[in-house]
Amino acid sequence: MATGARTESGNFVVDMVCDVCRVEGFEVEKNAQTGDSPNHFVDILASRKKGKKVQKVAFECWEGTSQVEGRQVEKFAARLKSLGIQSGIYVSPKGFGGNAEFMARKLGVELWDLAKLKERVENIKAPERHKVPGTLPVARAAASRLLAHGLANGAFLRLSSMPKLEFRPYFFANFQIDNQRRKLALGVLVFDGVDGRVCDAALFEGHMDDLPSTGFFVDCLEIEPSTGSMPKLPPELEMKNTVTVAPAGVTEDMIRSKTKETVSGHDDATVTGVQLLHIPIVTLEMLAAGKSYRKILQAATGKMIWDDTQKCSLCDQKSRAICEVCGGTVCTEHERTCSSCRKHLCTDCMVTKGIVNKIPLCPTCKNA
Repeated sequence: MATGARTESGNFVVDMVCDVCRVEGFEVEKNAQTGDSPNHFVDILASRKKGKKVQKVAFECWEGTSQVEGRQVEKFAARLKSLGIQSGIYVSPKGFGGNAEFMARKLGVELWDLAKLKERVENIKAPERHKVPGTLPVARAAASRLLAHGLANGAFLRLSSMPKLEFRPYFFANFQIDNQRRKLALGVLVFDGVDGRVCDAALFEGHMDDLPSTGFFVDCLEIEPSTGSMPKLPPELEMKNTVTVAPAGVTEDMIRSKTKETVSGHDDATVTGVQLLHIPIVTLEMLAAGKSYRKILQAATGKMIWDDTQKCSLCDQKSRAICEVCGGTVCTEHERTCSSCRKHLCTDCMVTKGIVNKIPLCPTCKNA
């Protein structure tokens, strides 16, 4: 940003450049630290694989009210050289003055003014709509659902890596089942667009006993999809995310065939329509006292698909807390509280003091 203090979000220019990079197949990282020194960072580091090699492009995004001068371009080029990054682009909506263009040509830095940036955005609009149709936004409640949901001391969990956001394709196949005289059922099947497996289903009319419903995806039909750039993340998740778009591995014709197979055995089944939506899936890796946990959230409506923290590590009951000694999950039956420091404990880590009262303590307080 070239303005001293740097922030993780709220920069319109950075967001536009990130959209361009993502649609062109790059993974992007904002405020990327690229060396040992805390001063060795760039506004955006875009990378993508080309064969066995990884192409990296660094961006500097100017937010000031004046034009960028040659000395600023020279400093950016020097930083790129010290970091070992071959390609650099300086973005300045206010344009470039003085000898900036001369220095850029001399040092091999590409310059994007406002016209150039708009041109790049316009150039990606058509392929972006083709590549990422029906993209659903990330719900504002996604962060709270992920980080400490459902646990008395969920804040004890710590991120082991940045959240990963994937816009994954899902096909929604509407079907109708009739006999010769009347309509028997009307519903929808949801298929994973990568591997073609059935993920969810719902009936709008009629009755079917064997419908593979999970409740994870059908309500996404109630959300208005976008067709332009990918939706912005909530501030809590707008970190150094790797945002990817999963390619579809099945076709609409395959989905129509799979729909008929799934509802086979009933009377005449007709596929009345197929809709493709790209649904945001957030994967989170967390740690507690050395134990790792994974959470997978369908982030458009906040449905938790997978959560390692929700089952007690000592039984199959729903967990209530994390043991702050071993990091295991504990249910109400296996949870104890240190009477001194109030830490949440499991029955295996709890120790007692006294012969009669047997006061529950954590090992630290017992030895204090």
